[in-house]
Amino acid sequence: MMRKILISSVLVAMVVVLESFSATVSIPDMSGSTGSIVKVPVEIDDASGIAGFQLTLNFDESILVAQDASTGNLTDGWLIFYNAENEGQISIVCLNSNLEELGNETGSLIVVSFLVSGEIGASTEISISEANFRNSFAERIPVSLESGIFTVDVRKGDVNGDEVIDISDVIMCLRMAIELPLNIGQQQYMVPYPSWLISRADMNNDGEVNISDVILTLRKAIGLD
Repeated sequence: MMRKILISSVLVAMVVVLESFSATVSIPDMSGSTGSIVKVPVEIDDASGIAGFQLTLNFDESILVAQDASTGNLTDGWLIFYNAENEGQISIVCLNSNLEELGNETGSLIVVSFLVSGEIGASTEISISEANFRNSFAERIPVSLESGIFTVDVRKGDVNGDEVIDISDVIMCLRMAIELPLNIGQQQYMVPYPSWLISRADMNNDGEVNISDVILTLRKAIGLD
């Protein structure tokens, strides 16, 4: 009798241990400047067996506004559907239409685009909830979840917020120096420019945008600084 109890206990312990070992789905810590579009990946360290999944990302709507979602490098060609209508959330379903399972791979499952709307220095946790991962037989695949922190910062010289400092930023800085309107994305900005935009163009941190900032942006664009 004692032997049966011991064997049963060992089997239960083995099941618990096996279930506790799962892939980790995570969001990296990231940053970006106000007014820019940032692409946040949802990553996994072992995609074995996955043929489809559903999850929801949660965040502070006053800092980030979800725009859309696309497949990641592991799910290229998969079907993807998303709903960004609920405040502070984006829900995503992704499925391999051929029901082919992923192998033991590491990479991104999806990439979510956000408009950064918060003030410089603000931050928000991007967490994952309602994560439901399945294999080609609709059997659940256990995963553990890790949140990421997004922080609003400023990259000096990147006036248009596209993560590259080039001639377009030099032109925009010049337009600001002589108080002309400029377009970023679908939005036009005129004097008085918003503080976050001035922060991008104010290369020498003197509180204004003038010829000094134009020269410094140009030096950055051609790799002198």
